[in-house]
Amino acid sequence: MKFSVLSLLVLFLALPLAAAEYEQLMLPIAPSVTTCGYHSQYEARLIVFNQHDGSLARFCADGDCGAIGAKSGLEMTGPLTGGTPLPRFLYVPADQLKDLRLSLMVESQDLARPEERTFAELPILRASDFRSGKIEIFVRIDEGFRQGLRLYGLDGHQAQQIIMRVFKLDTNQLLREETYTMWPVGEWENEAGLQARPSFSMECDLSVYTWLVGQQVRIELEPVDPETKYWAFISVTNNKTQHFYTVTPR
Repeated sequence: MKFSVLSLLVLFLALPLAAAEYEQLMLPIAPSVTTCGYHSQYEARLIVFNQHDGSLARFCADGDCGAIGAKSGLEMTGPLTGGTPLPRFLYVPADQLKDLRLSLMVESQDLARPEERTFAELPILRASDFRSGKIEIFVRIDEGFRQGLRLYGLDGHQAQQIIMRVFKLDTNQLLREETYTMWPVGEWENEAGLQARPSFSMECDLSVYTWLVGQQVRIELEPVDPETKYWAFISVTNNKTQHFYTVTPR
């Protein structure tokens, strides 16, 4: 079963969500189908499975609610979009999360060669996974690949700045420094009056900085405001096949 889920997905029981104890989760990419450059297409699907012996009383997507039966699940994606796929917050009652299995899968392909499509899984984060202070990511900047940096701020209502410093791994030479602003994006609230999205910023391709190509680098991220809670990852995408993998913080 597939639902349109470009607006926030919310799980909740009979009581209003705002009155319940819930876990705040983040989907780095909302379920959607996105067309990009290099003739690429990416379909993000959220897979939800209820492992509990009883059904979940209510499951809401885009305002349409229904139960999820015991030992059953749903697969959700969204309509075709263009440009940059955006993140979403997902709220799950804390006493139900242990019985749910969630997976965010992305199918990628070159539209000229759909038979060569492939799949990768993106992490689904809890609010407690967001960090303050420095984050390090290690990646190689290779020719023929694009390295996309995505930054997410836990406070989706505030613009917050992150400094990126790129160091050569073997000598610790500073190769690049830039400050990114994570901006509020899209709607501020979901159907229950809670934050719909994190703040967000993106560097599409680090390989455009030609002096980085061929280097194994250490990327250091640091918020301008030390109280900022954020998270980041890098996707490394083959420019010919559109297949990608992710590199997460250390």
